[in-house]
Amino acid sequence: MKEYIRGLNLIDLVSEKHKVLREKVSADSGDPLNHTETHILAKLELHGRLSISDISRRISISRQGAQKVVNSLLEQGYVEAVQVEGNSRDKYISLTAGGLEVCRRMLEIKQKIEQEIAAKIGAEQVKLLKQLLAEDWL
Repeated sequence: MKEYIRGLNLIDLVSEKHKVLREKVSADSGDPLNHTETHILAKLELHGRLSISDISRRISISRQGAQKVVNSLLEQGYVEAVQVEGNSRDKYISLTAGGLEVCRRMLEIKQKIEQEIAAKIGAEQVKLLKQLLAEDWL
């Protein structure tokens, strides 16, 4: 492990670990998706369907940025756009079978990485870490 990490404050330490974990998930997946694309897919998996405005708010990017990323996901076949009933302007974005498959594979990769972490630090430590991170301290 890099020595500089031992001197980091909690916020920077969590950020560094998050970055490394995201990079590992991305590398292990083999999918050509970037962080924003996988973030949107995860939000759609969680919420079922969202408008572009909802997506932009939930992942804290501009509406135009969300539209650009969604257009890429549409082209790749991971999401579909469905007209909002009674509103010719807005559309809901939802996962296709391909998008659901990517989410399933990502979950498997995350579970494998969690098992690797448990093998290094112990299952009880992983359980404790998850409990601490899940608590309402922010």
